Amino acid sequence: MLARKRKKIKEGRFSFKKFLLFLLVIIVVGFLLYSSFNLFFKIRDLNKELKSLEEESEELLKQRESLKFSLGEAYSESYLEKVAREDLNFKKPGETIFIIKKEGEALEEDKEEKTETLVEKIQAFLKSFNK
Repeated sequence: MLARKRKKIKEGRFSFKKFLLFLLVIIVVGFLLYSSFNLFFKIRDLNKELKSLEEESEELLKQRESLKFSLGEAYSESYLEKVAREDLNFKKPGETIFIIKKEGEALEEDKEEKTETLVEKIQAFLKSFNK
């Protein structure tokens, strides 16, 4: 009987080893849960970033195709002729080019003739005092 009482007393006692084991299990489970949630949020953020990068990649591919088309168009003979005629004022042999001025606009040639250098302006200003 005495042995049974001692056994009951030992069972009812606080066991330090069991408490440490329980505490260790709780800590490990807590760490695993924390790591799992942390990884979940990282994966979610990386998926968002991946989606935005894929969209950007699609836009850049469309832009690349557009630029390829423009580049091909830029080397076509009709495009080069258009640029030469409009921007560079080239003409075909036997053609006459007429430039129509809009009201209030001056041709570039007229603008060049009217511009004076700073030195010429100063000289004209000083001559006005000498008279």
